[in-house]
Amino acid sequence: MAQETPARILTIEDEDIVRINIAAYLEDHGFSVLQAANGREGLDMFRAEKPDLVLVDLRMPEINGLQVLGHVAVEAPEIPVIIVSGTGIMRDAIEALRLGAWDFVTKPIQDMEVLKYSIMKSLERASLLRENRIYKEHLEDEIKKRTAELRETNYMLKEEILERWKVEEELRKSITTLQKTITGIVHTISLIGEIRDPYTGGHQRRVAELARAIGEELGLDEDRLQGVFVAGMLHDIGKISVPIEILCKPSGITEIESMMLKTHPEVSWEILREIEFPWPVARIVLQHHERMDGSGFPGGLKGEDILLEARIIGVADVVEAMASHRPYRPALGIDKAIEEIIAKKNSYYDPAAVDACVRLFREKGYTLDSHKTGFEGRIPLGA
Repeated sequence: MAQETPARILTIEDEDIVRINIAAYLEDHGFSVLQAANGREGLDMFRAEKPDLVLVDLRMPEINGLQVLGHVAVEAPEIPVIIVSGTGIMRDAIEALRLGAWDFVTKPIQDMEVLKYSIMKSLERASLLRENRIYKEHLEDEIKKRTAELRETNYMLKEEILERWKVEEELRKSITTLQKTITGIVHTISLIGEIRDPYTGGHQRRVAELARAIGEELGLDEDRLQGVFVAGMLHDIGKISVPIEILCKPSGITEIESMMLKTHPEVSWEILREIEFPWPVARIVLQHHERMDGSGFPGGLKGEDILLEARIIGVADVVEAMASHRPYRPALGIDKAIEEIIAKKNSYYDPAAVDACVRLFREKGYTLDSHKTGFEGRIPLGA
């Protein structure tokens, strides 16, 4: 049985001892390592070798890490770039993430396991994104093929009314294919976020299920319920841009770390806005941290300016988060979560959504993880 080809890592670092130590560690752990002593040499090697991942120092003469990142992001955006930054240049690291870096680690690297974990997760995420792209391209070709077949069939059956059921069957197949496509995309993107943040595994699904239940309580039609569910499944996908050390930090976060965490709705928007869902999923996800009094982020929207679906997810999100365990605290319980949304009804949270959520838990026996939506198979697209 042939052995799997080891992932190739390009390490660009002007400090010889740091570069050599990193290369030796990675090679000991099964990676194939290419080394470059400066940014110019690194770019030449990147273009010639097309590695699976680039590990680049921020501060280098001639061509620095940000410039290398810029070239890689344009020429091969599917290749992960991990930034290595000194502890005193956190703002540069934040800028690197904004420009497309997949993660960063700080020098001196005290624990090489942290570097290996970042590399493994970045490679895993790149593989998922690549598979998702291939899947989408295949489905687009399949839909075009089926559409062409339907047109030809429809033309042939114009005079054959009794054969019209064949056309309807083909149309149903196309709709089923589209349903499976959307379901596959939602599951794949959601899985990327779950892999990135293992401490909140299942959070997006529980929020999606609770948000749908709140929507049902408010009388939303089936189409809008599907939209709020899909948005709930994807509402935290932007956290893939937040370093794993912050997501899993067992103590309070700093102001800079808080600023980085608050960028996740905008990152989610950038990820989702080009996907043609039947609902405004990207806008819903962008707005789920907005608050009724305008104190939320990222846009400071108020009241009815916030989409109803985003207001619903805002309530479901805080309830699930408070009721569940986090790295920095134990679960506070559902009673504490309900007290929180009642206390901040009207100021932070939509009053109708709060009242509906309270009814679900206190009058209708709703519990997190026990309510299933039937999403496992596919997302219905209308009647």
